[in-house]
Amino acid sequence: MCNVKKISLCMISLILFNLSIVSSYDAKESNRVNGLKAQITGLENRLRSLEPIKPQTIADPPFPELSPPSKFVPLTQVIEDGITIPYDVIINNPGYKRPAYEEYWHSSIGRWSYVPTRIHYALHRLFTNYDIALSEWYDFEQNMGFTIPMFQNKTDLDLYIVAFQSDITAVYTMGNQVVVVGNPRRTGVQVITIKTSAIHPTNTEESLLMQLSTQAGEELDYALISYISSDFRLKQKE
Repeated sequence: MCNVKKISLCMISLILFNLSIVSSYDAKESNRVNGLKAQITGLENRLRSLEPIKPQTIADPPFPELSPPSKFVPLTQVIEDGITIPYDVIINNPGYKRPAYEEYWHSSIGRWSYVPTRIHYALHRLFTNYDIALSEWYDFEQNMGFTIPMFQNKTDLDLYIVAFQSDITAVYTMGNQVVVVGNPRRTGVQVITIKTSAIHPTNTEESLLMQLSTQAGEELDYALISYISSDFRLKQKE
């Protein structure tokens, strides 16, 4: 009888031991499967940040754009009859070459990796912004792939103008148009600032049509931006 009991106990112990091994294996396998599922979900999310779920034709720009001003005149008229605006050059790098890809555009980050958006910004060489919203400014720089200094003038708001592959020679304004005249080149970047107090739009509720042009009045690029008055910061304090 004793031997029978010992054998039974040994068998039970062996069964329990095997069950523990199976349980441990199941737990490891479950963790492995869950890990794979998490990786797949992560890759699916990265794909969504890169391209549309289904193949489709997307208009440029791939996001809502400001409407152009209701009235504007030919570039040559702005250059010939417009008001000359003084500007400050804050960056002048004639040897700069725009990169084809920046590391922070990678899908592992996601915020700036959407391919249609990347193509849109690559098509442009003129970029404009005010330094009034840090989050918007951050996106502005990341989308350009270029960092510029921010001065945040507290009494006379600056409008920042970035021109790639152009040597800026003059800035003119008429109505709701601002024309940046420059000589085209293969490389380089210039960043200038103008005072919004120097712009006198016909309609302050409409956007400004910013245009990069040759001296002959041939448009190289354009951008649309809302008009913000020069005393913006002072009004924010009130």
